[in-house]
Amino acid sequence: MTDGESSAASTPENKGDHEAYIGSKRQTETRKKSVWASLPRRSLLELALLLAIGATLFSPAMGTPFFLDDHLQGAMVEGTFPSPRSPLNLYDFVDDANRTTLTDRGLLPWWSHPQLRIRFFRPLSSALLWLDHRVFGNAALPMHLHSLLWWVAAVLAVRALYKRFFSPRLTLMATAIFAFAPCHALPLAWLANRETLISLAFGGLALGANARWRDDGRLRDGALACVLFALGLLGGGEYALCFGGYVLGADVVRRESLARRIKGWAPFLLPALTYLAVRGALGYGTAGSGYYSDPVRDPADFLAGAPWHAVSLLAMGWLTVDSEAWRLGIARWALGAIVVATAVLLVVPVRRALAALTPRARERAISLLAGSALALIPTLAVVPARRLLGVGMIGIAVVVALVIERAWFPAEGEANVARGRAASLASLAALGLGFAHFVHGPGTAWLQARQHHIDAADFESRVVWLRGEVGDPTTAQVGVMRGMAGVFFAPFALGPHGRPPKRWCVLAQAGHVLALRRDLHTLDLFASEDRSLFPSGERNLYRSESAVMHVGDEIAVRGLHVTILAVGEAGPRSARFVFDDDPATLVWISDMFENTKQIELPAVGFGEPFDP
Repeated sequence: MTDGESSAASTPENKGDHEAYIGSKRQTETRKKSVWASLPRRSLLELALLLAIGATLFSPAMGTPFFLDDHLQGAMVEGTFPSPRSPLNLYDFVDDANRTTLTDRGLLPWWSHPQLRIRFFRPLSSALLWLDHRVFGNAALPMHLHSLLWWVAAVLAVRALYKRFFSPRLTLMATAIFAFAPCHALPLAWLANRETLISLAFGGLALGANARWRDDGRLRDGALACVLFALGLLGGGEYALCFGGYVLGADVVRRESLARRIKGWAPFLLPALTYLAVRGALGYGTAGSGYYSDPVRDPADFLAGAPWHAVSLLAMGWLTVDSEAWRLGIARWALGAIVVATAVLLVVPVRRALAALTPRARERAISLLAGSALALIPTLAVVPARRLLGVGMIGIAVVVALVIERAWFPAEGEANVARGRAASLASLAALGLGFAHFVHGPGTAWLQARQHHIDAADFESRVVWLRGEVGDPTTAQVGVMRGMAGVFFAPFALGPHGRPPKRWCVLAQAGHVLALRRDLHTLDLFASEDRSLFPSGERNLYRSESAVMHVGDEIAVRGLHVTILAVGEAGPRSARFVFDDDPATLVWISDMFENTKQIELPAVGFGEPFDP
């Protein structure tokens, strides 16, 4: 009892008031203890509900059959891929040793860049996929459940990072935004893309350990961050370099000497530089592809695509807008204008939200905001896609949640204050962001997971049909007059244990083409004047835009000689194909939008159109 309480209790007339005061105080303390005791249980229930909702949103992905690279990696595990691959090397697709073999067998198209290389150093993710294939065989469902566990681990890791700096409500909102983001749909549906979830799980934990290292300077935290960043790099490869954006982002608000900054960077720099050195020494990386650009080997291609890639990723991350519809022409500028306008409109709401935080929380929120932008830099080397946004969403989710919380849950007394222009703008911004990330984003996540399932099932049905047409797939010789992207993965899905057919010959990846049979061995192919026989630019996985073909260029592969006859703005629009043997001996197919059908070559001296 304090001196004041003792004095008040010494007189009879105050004794009743004093007892009432003591009783009220004890009730308040009991209530506080009850509230705090219930918080962990409530937090666990909220987390369980959040994970259940997320699992429901992404549930269509769980039934997705093997798709695209899944078949190539399955063949590597079975030992039927044209080049042997170890359990640590399932992301090594095209290199100097197997490029010629893949091209001669038609597993790479005739227009492939002569120095094409697609090799990713992701030994941890590779080993886990190898183990999955060995344990589960052709059963895709348990492999998808394995991927779902990594999504759960990533969500828990990011939640732990938020929880260290922000209130329970803000942590819950930011975690939900991150967990329900559409960027997770493809990594869950496409087994080969699981590496993004693995790197998110380790990287999220590493960011937390690195923050403790910079705040407290404990060596064990720095060592733990170093190990976790290393595991993220071994799992996600180049993708995990994005976490460096948050390591650098912390310096936006810190005023430290260079020596202290380098010390703070060390847990990331040491494993990152080691990873890059080993990757370079072993010859990993990409070259000759339009889909991937190497900022070191092809700086011009990288810089040419970077502005659009940045605009596209920012639109998908902040607004949950799919940039695919804006990919061409003036639409790119329109989307860029929308992104810039959104950034300007968010300045005031974000500043108001940051001002309401404690200094420590404000510092962390600003660093996460800066880190989310810097984290996009490594992804600019790839054609923009939602699957690249996982690391960037860590910071985006926090800032979005801050703006929404400030507008929807104002501090005590603020709700009764007259609303000015800034408050109205903040409310409008919160409404738009709330719709984007709590309605449109989750809805898009479910729709994308469902669409990936549909696409994979459609691919599987086409392969099953073709298997019935060619007889023994391992001895089959198949010609593709015109096909879509799936035809380059179908050979590894056609035969048992991923064994590709004896020959696979793709003439064009285009829409409408006209085939003219010059003689028994010669076939001329024509695309529309404004089109090419194969995709150009960043949509061409097999040839970079800088590797331009000209009239008269000749390409020789086993059993086939190709001569470019005409070139338009989009690329080669006509080519002559001279076969060593009668091409009619091949089983010829053409991809349609609805299905794949078997076709007959035109008779000698005649032509025939083929449409999708």
